[in-house]
Amino acid sequence: MNRPGLTVAHLASEMAPFVKVGGLADVVGALAVEQARRGHDVTVAIPAYRGLSLPGGWSREELPAAQVPWGLAKEPARFELAHPDDGAAGAAGPRVLLVHHAGERRFFDRPGIYDEPHTGQGYPDNAERFLFFARAALTGLGRLGRRFDIVHAHDQQAAWAPCFIRTHEAFEPAFRSVATVFTLHNLGYQGIYDPWVLGLAGFPRELFYPSSPFEFWGRVNHMKVGLAFADLLSTVSPRYAQEIQSSGEYGFGLEGVLRRRGGDLRGILNGIDDAVWDPARDPFLPAPYDAERPGGKEASRRLLASECGFPATPGRPIVGMVTRLVEQKGLDLLEEAEHDLVKLEARFVVLGHGQPRYVELFRRLVERHPDRVHFRATQDERFAHLVEAGADLFLMPSRYEPCGLNQMYSLRYGTPPVVRETGGLADTVEEFDRKTRAGTGFLFQRYEAGEMVAALKRALAVCKHADLLAALRRNGMGRDFSWRASADGYDRLYQDALARVHRGRIPTLDSVRAVI
Repeated sequence: MNRPGLTVAHLASEMAPFVKVGGLADVVGALAVEQARRGHDVTVAIPAYRGLSLPGGWSREELPAAQVPWGLAKEPARFELAHPDDGAAGAAGPRVLLVHHAGERRFFDRPGIYDEPHTGQGYPDNAERFLFFARAALTGLGRLGRRFDIVHAHDQQAAWAPCFIRTHEAFEPAFRSVATVFTLHNLGYQGIYDPWVLGLAGFPRELFYPSSPFEFWGRVNHMKVGLAFADLLSTVSPRYAQEIQSSGEYGFGLEGVLRRRGGDLRGILNGIDDAVWDPARDPFLPAPYDAERPGGKEASRRLLASECGFPATPGRPIVGMVTRLVEQKGLDLLEEAEHDLVKLEARFVVLGHGQPRYVELFRRLVERHPDRVHFRATQDERFAHLVEAGADLFLMPSRYEPCGLNQMYSLRYGTPPVVRETGGLADTVEEFDRKTRAGTGFLFQRYEAGEMVAALKRALAVCKHADLLAALRRNGMGRDFSWRASADGYDRLYQDALARVHRGRIPTLDSVRAVI
């Protein structure tokens, strides 16, 4: 179907297992591994954060340093190439270009990734940090001795890369005949900064005017730059691709740009790494299980209840959440429904960190209802796996959800999800029908606390019937959300982008004005 052997470069701000804040890291890491497995030559460029760690069996080698253009001056960059050792697991997988900022301010050699840990607020120089990353990563990639077929940029932190390739790097041999793809993972985070950013990017102020590719309500929008200059665009579920063109509720001011490029936008559902998220061989679980041998799930449930301090009696189903504590994830609905939730015949386990408002919400619930609510304000990979396996239900009441991964993890682990019907949640969860026993979970449509509680009640009612619950679990565990199907979609997208470039249809400073 697709010719193998493309040379692909990904630019992203996170990649599992090297550094992870959220689902972006899981997506980039799993996609790169699957692409390498199917014969592509894959390099992933990420910032060399202080907290980054190499997996076991990996080595890094120093590459020549460089001076990266920075406004009217230059900033020093340093590069390392990380790769699996010969004979190590995954030795045929992707390599990773680590991009260091060697200037006085050390953009990446600091605590945290996007935010200052002691304040929880974004670093005030994030505009510069990720602008530098995009420019320096292309410089480093250009020194690897490869000629790239595809440069694939992810989210606003890498969004300048397609622009630089069509402008400043247009004659760089590594990118001759390259096609660019820009994937937006979450349009709610666009990278909107003051206009002086344009000068650091190497463009004159005369290019900053209403409706230019660089202007967004008087400021510079990194996401808009990527949308303007990439050859083709993608997002992480078919439903979300439609939603972000429909209104400001989902498009966050870029819905007009997206509609004008609607013919260039693909919705490709994310996959999950089914080697990491597999209850039959998950090292974090007390006992293995799968759809044919589901008995081991009860061992995870008992361990989860014990670690949460819940009574051992199985009378109340456990509802799990592993989430960022931000409004997007529907936590204002939980806040509104606080008193109704604790009246349900259920217990709640929440793992996540984020906005102080929601941290305080869950701490207050634990204090008032220690036998009903357990909360951990942290990132904990082991406990996240235990929640997915040990919970009876998994709650995701998102205001919007580009794709979502946890509902797919939950289905694979036999933990039926209760979700709002939006974005990737609507693409991956089907309402369970008690009569036909078809479906995989429970959905609510309107973004209302009462609707969420009603969906939970439907789910809890099914949990009382062992035969219905067993059928529901089997349905979910039978779904295939692996990256194999998703990577097929990216292969097709890459071929379409290359065909467009070969026909001479590439974005330029002049051509994007007509589009944006």
